[in-house]
Amino acid sequence: MARFTIVLSVTGLLFFSMACGKKTDTSHAEGEPSTATTSATVVVPPGSPPPDGKYERVVVEGVTVPMINVMNGGTVVLVDTDGKKPRDWEEQYKRKRSGLAPGQYDIHKTNTNKNDTFEDDAIDKEGLWVIDAKGNITRH
Repeated sequence: MARFTIVLSVTGLLFFSMACGKKTDTSHAEGEPSTATTSATVVVPPGSPPPDGKYERVVVEGVTVPMINVMNGGTVVLVDTDGKKPRDWEEQYKRKRSGLAPGQYDIHKTNTNKNDTFEDDAIDKEGLWVIDAKGNITRH
């Protein structure tokens, strides 16, 4: 039995994949970043943020963090730096300018008052950050 997956990206590119035969184990090796759980195969074009969801053990500005949460079509990323459960999000990357390419962020906020919202927190860094298809964020 064959399984076909067709994904149409935001940029209009069409991706096609086909899987045949027996299911294989696609779990990641220890130490590698995991991906969000989805029911279909998702192909992320280069330069695009990963699909909305939670990603464990990714690298944010050179530091491996317990989890990030990609939200709102990839325009906002929340970062959990302490790993405590229930999750609280200590950092936020967000797009302020409209001219940025998908997967780029230009402001950073830290949840300094610990009230689980970033609306009343000041912007503490401005610059250019890029997220890759695995959820890693680097400063450019």
